[in-house]
Amino acid sequence: MSLTQPVTTRHDASPEEREFVLKQIYQQVIERQLYESERKQLTDLEKDFIKGKIGIRHFLKSLAVRSVYLEHFYENSSNMKFIENACKHFLGRAPRNNEEIQKWDDILVRRGVGAFVSELVDSEEYRKSFGYFTIPYWHEHRYESASEYIENERLGHEHAGQRGWAIPNHYQRELHIDCDGGTCVREEDKLAVKPVQTAPEVLELNPDTKITPKHIQRLSFYVKEIADILSFYPQPVSQQEIESDLQQKVLEYVSATNASLMFKN
Repeated sequence: MSLTQPVTTRHDASPEEREFVLKQIYQQVIERQLYESERKQLTDLEKDFIKGKIGIRHFLKSLAVRSVYLEHFYENSSNMKFIENACKHFLGRAPRNNEEIQKWDDILVRRGVGAFVSELVDSEEYRKSFGYFTIPYWHEHRYESASEYIENERLGHEHAGQRGWAIPNHYQRELHIDCDGGTCVREEDKLAVKPVQTAPEVLELNPDTKITPKHIQRLSFYVKEIADILSFYPQPVSQQEIESDLQQKVLEYVSATNASLMFKN
């Protein structure tokens, strides 16, 4: 989760103090503490920060283009969701509206992640909110509408990946979908009553079995389902591909022993 209280440093902060600030930066930007293997990738960056050679803003810009951040938030994410998470990490809020998302998307597509994050960190909004010595954090600000407040509340309490990596909260609300758990579902579908799925009854036949009308009825139903499988092949495919699909379907209705006899070469 992101920070909810300001954490600041000073020009003359001790290495121990800077080490503490470093962990708070990871909590805000990565939303967790790094593994040792991940910290090894940032050894040079961490040393410069702890020695006071670079400040918070420089560290943030550099962290955003390292694999630790990109692999988690950018490479497997849509641009829109990445923009939402970047606003959360570097501005402490959700995107305000479609226009802002489109503005950031244009920069991201044309100039890349580094330029996009630099625009956030170098912005007047960032300077007024955090200055040079405060880590970005999730903070209260003036909301322009009730929907903006709701979206900020959702994003502020959202764990990374909780609602997937495709659709930002802003569009989830507009599209009336719920992406909790990472799978998006229309809100009306959540209210629909789903029928209880029952396992198909296995048809067990042997040489002594007396075929009844019930057997014929069930076999007709199974043949229809098998015919439906064949209809999915619009172009010629190998016999092996078709047999593989048919065997899977047959095993839903007959025992493995009967199935092996049916498909015996």
